[in-house]
Amino acid sequence: MPSTILPIDWRPIRHVILDFGGVLYRIDHRATASAFHALGFERFESLYDHGRQSGLMDDLECGITSEGEFLLALRNRCRGGTSIEDVKNAWNAVLTGLRPEVVPLLKKLASRFDLLLFSNTNALHAEFFERQILADHGKAFGQTFRQIIYSHRLGHRKPNARAYQEVERQFGIAPEATLFIDDTKVNVLGATQSGWTAAHHEPDHMPLVELLRQLGLEDL
Repeated sequence: MPSTILPIDWRPIRHVILDFGGVLYRIDHRATASAFHALGFERFESLYDHGRQSGLMDDLECGITSEGEFLLALRNRCRGGTSIEDVKNAWNAVLTGLRPEVVPLLKKLASRFDLLLFSNTNALHAEFFERQILADHGKAFGQTFRQIIYSHRLGHRKPNARAYQEVERQFGIAPEATLFIDDTKVNVLGATQSGWTAAHHEPDHMPLVELLRQLGLEDL
């Protein structure tokens, strides 16, 4: 069931920080699981699913494990004859596409707030979805953000407290003036524990614009 959303006090809010996958971009973990099953990798879901994943995935998203090491580790769990390209395609199968309604909304938000994107992601996925978004939307998406922050470049991932601290330090974010929106509850909790105002978004239950209206930003 969707959670109850209450209006927030928008008066101190200067920074709006949005998650990427789920909130702005459609993802399908079942597609990647199915693709790896087809390659002979059983029980892939135990390593990678929404809100939980293995240490190998965490290390990739923190830039600790290289893309080559990661792909090789996955290939070693697949049947013989599987190529690195097969593994890469299966890994990227999760990436469905940018939600079509978000670009106009982001432009409105960027005209009123300091808008940033903060995503737990990895270089393999980032390369794929950046190329895809550029082909579909040109530079309109990226230009709405002052900064696009990826965990594999930051060196820390949500909900680790250090991730929020580094975002504050590196990008001049004032916690008391920040609204953060994410579709993973532990990431929202991590943000609130860091002093940010944060809201959990359930994209299957409502579009982002409706969440913002329920939070009290009605003139969108």
